[in-house]
Amino acid sequence: MSIYERDYMRRQEPRSWWDRNFGETPAVGCLIAANVAVFFLCAVFPRLFDILALTPDGLRGGMVWGLVSYAFLHGSPLHILLNMAGLYFMGSPLERWVGWKKFLAVYFGGVILGALAWLGISWFENGALVGASAGVMAVLAAFCLMYPPMPITFLIFFIIPVSLRPRTMLKVVIAIEAVSMIYSLSSGGGGDIAYSAHLGGIAAGIAITELLRRGKLSFLDAPSKIFARFKPRKKTHSASDFKFKVDVGANYSDEIDRILDKINAQGFASLTEAEREFLRRAGRK
Repeated sequence: MSIYERDYMRRQEPRSWWDRNFGETPAVGCLIAANVAVFFLCAVFPRLFDILALTPDGLRGGMVWGLVSYAFLHGSPLHILLNMAGLYFMGSPLERWVGWKKFLAVYFGGVILGALAWLGISWFENGALVGASAGVMAVLAAFCLMYPPMPITFLIFFIIPVSLRPRTMLKVVIAIEAVSMIYSLSSGGGGDIAYSAHLGGIAAGIAITELLRRGKLSFLDAPSKIFARFKPRKKTHSASDFKFKVDVGANYSDEIDRILDKINAQGFASLTEAEREFLRRAGRK
């Protein structure tokens, strides 16, 4: 079969806005929608903010839901904008690579460990923890560890472009967060930014990524119908979208089919080094 005769090579555009933006990443879409909805609900019902925030006094009083619910609260439009931007741009490729269940394991693992790290430092204080930053930091850590070892460009303050390898970027973020936390604690207060929660989220992202690599979370690969209603029509392309040709013998056909199907389902980043080398060798024949 020619590569251009495959089903996913024929153009078939998604039919709705949701399909175009979150058809392949329903967990990211639902998290963003939930955060935005709670943000506006809290603007209408301010008491809801106090009920959902994480505080040491509230936890001692039995408000255990605060260990998760705090991550859906944000103190300002800029706060939610930055967190949702990070969730969208890093969470979308991560969810494509690992699937929505493993993605949620990374995200909520970061939320919970971030909450525990913050409580460990703030247990005897009167502060409150809000924001999705710990979960986003976990996603950042997993994204950097899974991304191919090639430089990526990001904007400092959305203006200054900087290119770094993903793992180097993660190390820089950890260093900045650690130094900021030490400075904040040495100055006698926790400050407005919960650096301890950020570091807890990063630690969760690193730990869960290692579990994923070792196959310890393979039970999450079981089929589920939770997001079935959000599943888009399969994205396909026309032959004109691709201008390459692999001319190899019959012995290579099955392996090429398998690898191309894997790229179509999980993205190029999901390939092992051996599979990438096979495609390189096949392309030279």
